[in-house]
Amino acid sequence: MSAQLRSEGAAAPRPAHAQPVKQPTEPGEVAFDRWLRKELGRLYDQTLSEPVPEELTRLLDRVPAKAPKGSGKP
Repeated sequence: MSAQLRSEGAAAPRPAHAQPVKQPTEPGEVAFDRWLRKELGRLYDQTLSEPVPEELTRLLDRVPAKAPKGSGKP
């Protein structure tokens, strides 16, 4: 996702198990939230666009997949 989309308030996808995020309501909180999103995007956008290292991909391929909750499988 581009830094421009983040700065416009678009949220990044979250895992299904993630807790809901409290949206800022106070003017100072809104300004801080906007600043934080901008700075994190500036710091990490380039890193997020890099390919996953081959060694890490191989390690992840060896991890067994978990069955979704409620599927009845362990």
